[in-house]
Amino acid sequence: MLKTFLTKKVIGPKKYLLLPLLAGFMMIAAFPPFEQGYVAWFSLLPLLATCLRVTPLRGFWAGFVFGLPLHFYVNLYLSHVLFPYLPTYLAVIAVVSMVAYISLFNGLFGLAASLAGRMGKAWFTALAVPSLWLLMEFMRSLSFLAYNVGYLGYTQWGYPLLLNITSMYGYWGLPFLMVFFQTLVLLVYRDKLQGAGRHALSAAFLALLSAGIILPGLLPVHKSEQELTVALIQGNSHPEQVVRSRQEDIVRLYSSLTEQALKDNPAIELVVWPETVAELDFSGGREHHPEVVRLAGEFGIDLLYGARVRDGNQLYNSIALYSEGREEVPVYHKHRLVPFVEFFPMEELLNRLLELDLLLGSYSAGEDLTIFDVNGIAVGGAICFESYFGDHIRLLAAEGSRHIFIPTNDAWFGESIGLEQHAQAAAIRAAETGVGVTQVANSGITISFDYRGNELFRSGKNETAVFTLPLDLATRDTIYVRYGDYFPAAWALFLVFAAPAAYRGGTKRRGH
Repeated sequence: MLKTFLTKKVIGPKKYLLLPLLAGFMMIAAFPPFEQGYVAWFSLLPLLATCLRVTPLRGFWAGFVFGLPLHFYVNLYLSHVLFPYLPTYLAVIAVVSMVAYISLFNGLFGLAASLAGRMGKAWFTALAVPSLWLLMEFMRSLSFLAYNVGYLGYTQWGYPLLLNITSMYGYWGLPFLMVFFQTLVLLVYRDKLQGAGRHALSAAFLALLSAGIILPGLLPVHKSEQELTVALIQGNSHPEQVVRSRQEDIVRLYSSLTEQALKDNPAIELVVWPETVAELDFSGGREHHPEVVRLAGEFGIDLLYGARVRDGNQLYNSIALYSEGREEVPVYHKHRLVPFVEFFPMEELLNRLLELDLLLGSYSAGEDLTIFDVNGIAVGGAICFESYFGDHIRLLAAEGSRHIFIPTNDAWFGESIGLEQHAQAAAIRAAETGVGVTQVANSGITISFDYRGNELFRSGKNETAVFTLPLDLATRDTIYVRYGDYFPAAWALFLVFAAPAAYRGGTKRRGH
């Protein structure tokens, strides 16, 4: 069968979608709970074999069909939110629309890959196909509809050696190299790449892979003589306590857990609460929650906590830091809002139609980047969904953060794979930036990574727990923090300049 789908010259009109569908199901094994990340290094072969044999239109449908089972699976965790709060028909429409929208990008990849294969230049196909996949994922990260769950490269979060690649090229190096490898295998097996061309492209792949793995280890590592002893509070509060105006119940729960932790371990310097624990109103001036002030004053600690903040007519999802004796209220407002949930252009109409009390789509995006000062240590903070965006997290590292905290409210997703998928993103961000990253969740998964993306510990799901640990504040310089998303830009330029040359070369060859 392998030889058939890799070498067959004509794929029947009724059967050409079977192989992409197979690829979509194969890819599922690389995601939680299976976590077989190595599968992602060969599961695209049926899709690529199809796209490089069929017309561009069929290539589109091949990519689209590939995406359907994969994206349905990795996004099924959203049913924990949609079905309890929306009418069934609307929840079904929302799931179908999301899966179709994301699969559309895979369809565009299939179309473009088919066009690249028809250029008649194997060297161009070998480089264009991974470039197109990379740009397809990059396009998904743009605009207010950006949604990065289910990316190919996140399947590699359990391989610390490969995570070095992200510090060199950013996340984008992972999917590029994974698709480059599979494209080379396919072209070599079909005898499209021979002689010098085969050796040159194989050498290019090995050079990019080796540089990504080896060079980050040569970059400076900045050790710290300081240690920061932190307590991470996972209160196992239910999300409805936030949306149903029971915020004070949550604050009392977290205060009680914090007070007990501080009595058990007086060495704690910083306490971190997850997303939207408290409710703050800045309309009359910035003030912390009274219970936060009491705890910090009584025990002499700093407290970093997630809060829903009203400031005039604006509503923000925020992080605030309280330090005893500090007059100002340093606060960070979330920049990247969840589409349709935290931001929607017609939120009043939407909430009126659905008759919900969820403040759906009513949040405003923050503009300023805030670095918190904890006992002289620079600490960055990003909120929940933002951990999926490397271009945002790298700014916190570029501004000197020694550690990055990600407060999140993942209780919406029960015990689904959505929790593991979110944790994966924190590992990638740590390796990209060379800065330790700790996600603090209200019901799991609370998890911490060092500057190389190595997992240090993780909590269970749906448990009430307090985690006390000394944070290692070591950081590593990375190419990605310095130069940002240069890798997708470089391969976009390659396509712009190389495609016309490949097309002209292919035209001349066909003319002869």
